[in-house]
Amino acid sequence: MKIAVAGATGKTGRHLVARLCSDGHRVVALGRDPARFAAVDSRADRRLADFTDARAHAAALEGAEAVVNCAEARFTEAVLAALPPDCRRLVLTGTMRRFLAEPDEPGRHAAHAETALDRHLRAHPGRTGIIVHFGMIYGPPDDANVERLLAVVRRWPSWLPLIAPLPGGGRATVQPIYMDDAVETLQRALDRDDSGPPITAAGPPITYAEMVRHCARALGRCSVVLAMPAALPALAISLGMRLPFDPKEWRRTAESKRQSLDPLHARLGIAPRSFAEGLAAKLARLDRADI
Repeated sequence: MKIAVAGATGKTGRHLVARLCSDGHRVVALGRDPARFAAVDSRADRRLADFTDARAHAAALEGAEAVVNCAEARFTEAVLAALPPDCRRLVLTGTMRRFLAEPDEPGRHAAHAETALDRHLRAHPGRTGIIVHFGMIYGPPDDANVERLLAVVRRWPSWLPLIAPLPGGGRATVQPIYMDDAVETLQRALDRDDSGPPITAAGPPITYAEMVRHCARALGRCSVVLAMPAALPALAISLGMRLPFDPKEWRRTAESKRQSLDPLHARLGIAPRSFAEGLAAKLARLDRADI
């Protein structure tokens, strides 16, 4: 099957491209930055395509029987408008931020993507599609969250327990998903030929405090989590202080993210590994890369 992957130069996109190539598919990898194509599997047909150039985007997707959008959800409308007549299967990626009590811009785009996909499929009855809302994806060396936390642990003096100030003591939950499980989810979503409600692809819930402790322990360190008030950024700003972090990220860390994984297991047969298992796999992969 000829599969086009939009956003193929991103972290999830390039891992999906490699998996699909290994499975014997004809893969078209779409990206906007030619410099980033160096990290994309050379077995794929790598094509430049800017979402703002509708004609070039449509030409890059020509002949694709299935399309996966691994780019940000804000590009959903551009992907839908460029789909070729041959496309029979569509998989879009969103974000669990869509379920935040205070949705941010990515979350609002993900909600809009749901509406756009539903409208598109009703207008194209011969086409099926689904949107997958991912939790925090971790695993590659350049993941933006877990790797950043590990970097802090590595820099911390080895004789001093890691001090981690978190809103509410880090009792809020998050559902990080290991990259291999995320890629497997997209692959199985591609293999289906039906449509349906959005699916949340995330790992088992874990508190932020537990994440910190797992990362510190994995590197042989101790950790101490300090409970800080959720209103701390607002207070600091009111006093004219500059913050070393984004206040919105602080507020999101104070909010529990917990979505059912039952649809993921029932519809796609995916049972994501725990954070402890994924972290061990991530560190083992990094160790092999250093050899």
